[in-house]
Amino acid sequence: MLRLITLDVTNTILKFRKPPEDQYAAIGQLYGLKPDPQKLKHAFGLCYKKLEEETPNFGAESIGWQNWWLSIVTETFRRAECHAEESTLNAVGNHLIKHFSSSHAYELLDGSIPLLEKINNKAIKIGTISNFDERLDGILLQLGVRHYFDFVINSYSAKAAKPDPKIFQQALTHAGNVSPTEALHIGDDLYRDYLGARACGWQSYLVSSDYQQLCEEFGVTPDEASMFTCLRELLPVIELSTKPLNTCKEI
Repeated sequence: MLRLITLDVTNTILKFRKPPEDQYAAIGQLYGLKPDPQKLKHAFGLCYKKLEEETPNFGAESIGWQNWWLSIVTETFRRAECHAEESTLNAVGNHLIKHFSSSHAYELLDGSIPLLEKINNKAIKIGTISNFDERLDGILLQLGVRHYFDFVINSYSAKAAKPDPKIFQQALTHAGNVSPTEALHIGDDLYRDYLGARACGWQSYLVSSDYQQLCEEFGVTPDEASMFTCLRELLPVIELSTKPLNTCKEI
């Protein structure tokens, strides 16, 4: 019987209100810049990949998440051909860091509240396992869903990012030394969430509108019993999964 359910956060229970490049462009304009959102999108991808390789997990073991994101932002605008003084780019960076610390940048995905309500009504611990920095708690609080969770684990504070088994083990400990076989993780990333949890002996569900394509890319056979296109599809399965074993068939 399940004793713990954990959820990924970004693109699982919440999403960006607008594409990040549009939010970057809008705030850049407040400082006199005229960025092209598509150039920002391309530049961000390059900068994020480079810094993640150099100082992984938002700089948890090195420069710290604030400096990590400030470096991402300033270099993104430079690569997007936004020529400005260092002080201006730093101001944009600090503004964006604050902006993405709040509910102004995010909104809940359809089905999030019904899912959380359904789990919350069970005698099951619920938490998050998210590759995120220290701002996660505050964002969930502002979105009005923090109270659903018994614990919130972000990779920065955990000093381990999915699919590292250490972060999944921390969740089991937070839940009261639950066995991996009694734990279920739900997320949108096939590699980090679905396969990462299963490699640790957990059960897992994948929620992604393009899970068929993801499976093809990773050479994984799609499984309709544990893969879903949206949270609404998942709700009846969660209802069955969280019933006592003697009242439901094995999923």
